[in-house]
Amino acid sequence: MKRILAFLMAIFAVVSLAGLASAAVGPPGVNGPGLAEAGPVDATDGYPVWYRDHTGLRLEKCIAQADPLCPARGALPDETAPVSFPDNYPDEGFYSLTTGTMDTAGGGKALAVIALEQAFGSGPVADGDQVTFARLRLKITNVRDGVDYKFTTPAGTKTVRTSKPGIVFDTEDIGIGGKGDFSGALGGRIGPFLTWDTYPTDPALKPDANGKATYVGDGTTPHKITGSPYGSNIFRIEGPGINPGTTDACPSVPGPVADCVETDLFTVQGKLATNSGVAPERATYSRSSLNSGTVDVFASSESGPQSIQLSDSSASGAVFSPTALEGSGGKYFARIAFDGPQPPATVTVTNSSDVPASAKKIDVVDRVSGKATFNTDSAVLSIEAVSSDTAGGRTLTALGFGELASGSLASGPLAAPPVSVTVRSDGKGEVVLPVEVTGSARTPIPVAAQAGADQTVHEGQKVDLDGSASSGPVSTYSWTSPTGIVLSDPNAARPSFTAPAPGDYVFSLTVNGPGGPSTATVTVTVTASVPAAANAGPNQQGVQRGTKVTLDGSGSTGAATYSWTQVVGPGDPRATLAGDTSARPSFTFPLYKFPASSGALTFKLTVGSPDGSSSDAQVTVTPRADTVAVTSARYTASKREWRVDGTSSIPAGQAVTVHLGGLDGTVLGTAVVDATGSFALRVTSTVVGRAGQSVSVESPLGGTATGFAVRVQ
Repeated sequence: MKRILAFLMAIFAVVSLAGLASAAVGPPGVNGPGLAEAGPVDATDGYPVWYRDHTGLRLEKCIAQADPLCPARGALPDETAPVSFPDNYPDEGFYSLTTGTMDTAGGGKALAVIALEQAFGSGPVADGDQVTFARLRLKITNVRDGVDYKFTTPAGTKTVRTSKPGIVFDTEDIGIGGKGDFSGALGGRIGPFLTWDTYPTDPALKPDANGKATYVGDGTTPHKITGSPYGSNIFRIEGPGINPGTTDACPSVPGPVADCVETDLFTVQGKLATNSGVAPERATYSRSSLNSGTVDVFASSESGPQSIQLSDSSASGAVFSPTALEGSGGKYFARIAFDGPQPPATVTVTNSSDVPASAKKIDVVDRVSGKATFNTDSAVLSIEAVSSDTAGGRTLTALGFGELASGSLASGPLAAPPVSVTVRSDGKGEVVLPVEVTGSARTPIPVAAQAGADQTVHEGQKVDLDGSASSGPVSTYSWTSPTGIVLSDPNAARPSFTAPAPGDYVFSLTVNGPGGPSTATVTVTVTASVPAAANAGPNQQGVQRGTKVTLDGSGSTGAATYSWTQVVGPGDPRATLAGDTSARPSFTFPLYKFPASSGALTFKLTVGSPDGSSSDAQVTVTPRADTVAVTSARYTASKREWRVDGTSSIPAGQAVTVHLGGLDGTVLGTAVVDATGSFALRVTSTVVGRAGQSVSVESPLGGTATGFAVRVQ
């Protein structure tokens, strides 16, 4: 499914690479790109008979055995035999195919493919695996690496970045859906269909007996086109070094444009749909006696006038005569009467306006209707259903619940009802019943106060109360404190106060909300103050630069106040502490530390006690070196260019240095590590590369990689 056909490969060799694309023009819709409708599914091959755009133009599958105006399709197993499904059928084909090509700088080639394609999901021809999709494919060879190229096509604009050496390649396929679902392609970039600008009067497009063109292009001749919803009936590329010459290669762009190429010539393939097809949508019977009944048949086709009829295709013999379906606007219907003990098993709907006539069979089933109700008070699901065959004693079954007795079923208590219930008849009919709900509404989750764990603190210490664990949709908090204690905000979830004289103090929290109010208490035990003794926590080793580090002074005793500062040594970067007056502040370890050695940072904690004493302690935080690696290194003699690629374990934006030979060797240059952890050196140098040489890299974060062999070309 994903490969370009042989005729395209002759124009442009395809390399399966992914590009980085951005911002396409406009969403699909009536006034922009996108198609209007997929036709009925063809009974012969399982694909839509046609696709129609918003201008009314319909195109059919272009996969004939030998049609010189439809050259693009997969190969037939036997090219000498007519197309037949599935034995002699192509694995891919097109409703519409527009291709533009250009020469670019450095002997490069550019390609744009705009196609509505049919294929098979798994590759080979297989019934049931049919898919269609709208494709936009863009490619350039021999371009600069790591830069953006802007494409302007009849399908809009798109910017794609080179992602592999010298290659831009991007494919957008829209529309591959589930089995039998061909509507997804309507939302792609195809539409309106592109045609030669001489369509429909050009004699090369094979007028029929009425003088109407049969094709929208001849499939091989480069030609000017029309149909772009953006008015951009061109193929243009803008980007560094794209122009193969020195003259202006984009005359449609005002003023001289150096880095631009364009063409207004495309090959266009597409054949006008001659058949409308037909899609039977429902065939149901009703009867109240075993001797007669009626069959209702619904079908769809093209909106124009059609001649559609119904016939009995039962193996046991016809029980009614051929009958015409009536309708307009693409919708058709007929009710027919039958006599006998059984309704017809199948009927055939035929569009005799088509040449050859289109016909599809559909099973005749009974019509099932009913109602499903869930009562929240009893937790019981009640199902009632009836078949249109009231004379046949049909058995009805609710899938997942069981057989209905006299058309009814009541479940046992359910924790939760299903969103719908499927009821199936032994007459092959079924219905999906949405579950209606009756009964009382469920009450909201009640609020529950949580005042936090009991605490033991020292006299004069700042104390934080915490009611944030209270559950339910809390609307208000209200704290009550013992006499003489003033809270910072008694209506906050987390107020604070200064611990008074030693003793036990009980605080009460009341929360309001659904089911409230709810109250909880917490006891704070205050002990006599003790001299301050700072504890800044253990030294931390192996911290990754750029990550969050938390310091911990909670092991300090007698601490009423905390104050953290950084002890800055020569060359140390500055760290910004968050919560520097709390027991556990944090900071993000800086990315750079010069010189690139251990890089340890030191922090000082000062704690103060209510008795007036204070104490200091220090802690060091030591980072680990990043891990760097070289993934490729090459020297191009004709360009005198060095290319070295690699990775770092820290995507920090640091500049790694590349040496020829060991770490004390000649510096070839520096490269910045990007957000993905990759770096790429591209430099032209007077340093000549030779076979047998190697490169080494070093990072200012301490990482090194040595001895990677250079490929000379």
